[in-house]
Amino acid sequence: MPYEIQVAIIKKEVGLEKAKKIAEEILKKDNAFMRETEDSYRFRNLPKTKFKSDTFRTKKINDKVSLVFAERK
Repeated sequence: MPYEIQVAIIKKEVGLEKAKKIAEEILKKDNAFMRETEDSYRFRNLPKTKFKSDTFRTKKINDKVSLVFAERK
């Protein structure tokens, strides 16, 4: 089964407005649920409960953006 994007993680140093634009381009959806952490903004594509828990993988796109992938249940 193919992997899907669960969340896009963007560092705070990019800025909130630019981070929203980057996440919108990656996830292909506006108004993705956004959660702020100490160092980053996390834009959720799908809830983690929709994925198999042992299949999560992170792909670092550049020093500011990372994507988390997993297999759907």
